[in-house]
Amino acid sequence: MDETDGTSLRADVAVVGRGLTGTVTALLLAEGGADVVVVDARPASTTTTARSTGKVSLLQGTRLARVARHGDEVLSSYVAAGSAGAGWLRGTLRDLGVPVEDRDDLTVAGTRGDLASLDAVLEACARVRLGAEWEGDPPLPTPAVGAVRLRGQAQVQPRAALSALRTLLQERGVRVHDGVRVRQVRRVPSGVVLRTTGGTVRAGRVVLATGVPPGRYGGLFLRLEAQRSYLTVWELAPDAALPDGFGQTMSITAGEPVRSLRTAGDLLVVGGEGHVVGREPDTAGRVEALDAWTRRHFPVAARRRAWSAQDYATDTDLPLIGPALPGDDRVLVATGYAKWGLAHAAAAGIALSGRLLGEPADWAPALEPWARPPRPRASTARTVGRQVACWVRAASRPSGTAPSGSGTPVSRVCPHLGGVVGWNEFEQSWDCPVHGSRFGADGVLREGPATEDLAPA
Repeated sequence: MDETDGTSLRADVAVVGRGLTGTVTALLLAEGGADVVVVDARPASTTTTARSTGKVSLLQGTRLARVARHGDEVLSSYVAAGSAGAGWLRGTLRDLGVPVEDRDDLTVAGTRGDLASLDAVLEACARVRLGAEWEGDPPLPTPAVGAVRLRGQAQVQPRAALSALRTLLQERGVRVHDGVRVRQVRRVPSGVVLRTTGGTVRAGRVVLATGVPPGRYGGLFLRLEAQRSYLTVWELAPDAALPDGFGQTMSITAGEPVRSLRTAGDLLVVGGEGHVVGREPDTAGRVEALDAWTRRHFPVAARRRAWSAQDYATDTDLPLIGPALPGDDRVLVATGYAKWGLAHAAAAGIALSGRLLGEPADWAPALEPWARPPRPRASTARTVGRQVACWVRAASRPSGTAPSGSGTPVSRVCPHLGGVVGWNEFEQSWDCPVHGSRFGADGVLREGPATEDLAPA
């Protein structure tokens, strides 16, 4: 990172994060004539976008039923945002030659106890004239007593999508700096100053598209719950017999255990076993449970790959897209997609770029972080309880060495707010159970609101 003084960058807008939200925002700003710089600490392959299932859907399991509790106006805005994002993503990727596969999306009731949830989804869809249909016999090899089907949705290969969009960024002349972590965001009269590991970035505006804003900015980390889920990819057995029509759908269950399914050629992608980050003592067991379920219900051969991904849910069940602080456009954020980020991450890019270019989307105000007051709930209370318990434990200055034998002894006190991290065997990482920061076996920060590594023991 260098400019005239060797350490400082200047731009109209700085975008932090180059998953789908940051990439779309930067692209649209550049197309609108803004001078944009993008910085990210992590490789593109580790972003939430790249590690997702690749579903682009407006149905989104039972999420619409939860959004509907805010009323028809908010529900309509949420669906309009998703439609705008999905439409932009489909059109842009097809122009770039990236395959976009049409699929019908199913929200599935595995037991009769899940049918009430499906009724609520159908009602929400009807309220916004989203053409969802009831299906009594969905084409699945797993137990199902019914499903809601929304036709004409899509799936993509997320890494291929990000790679193509990144190339387009470069063609638009956007400066992209990898391996640069933001340590501090400071508002000044002329805009913002970002202190980073590569120097200083000065801009009129900044977009924080990092899942959770770094540090304690705006207190938004208090409104977010970090969630981790697991995904596996399997080879289907030769001549595998699956129900007619299964390959033309993607699906997710309405109840527990959550299972997300889609095919990719002769491969099967299975997701599920989600939990709050840092609060699962047996992460490897989560993957084993997913494996056992898959082998029980599908004609699979070898498992090719297993991984996990992190996303954030909000206290309102709505994404937070807009000013981090009320009435101040110098710092904008986008987060809280609750594992349904492809359509709404693209929508966030449309909303944020439109706001800064003076072309606001009419559905965007309903999704702003302060459009409605925070709504503390049971999960908020549990997080506060964890924080207090961690402070008590942190007083003894706990330390640890990765059980695998790799890494060096590190302090187990998270530098964000003093949570005590625990070992994640599957990811070989130290995870904070309070606000979801994660660190490597050597204590090096991987993701989350923390901005510093774990201290040496």
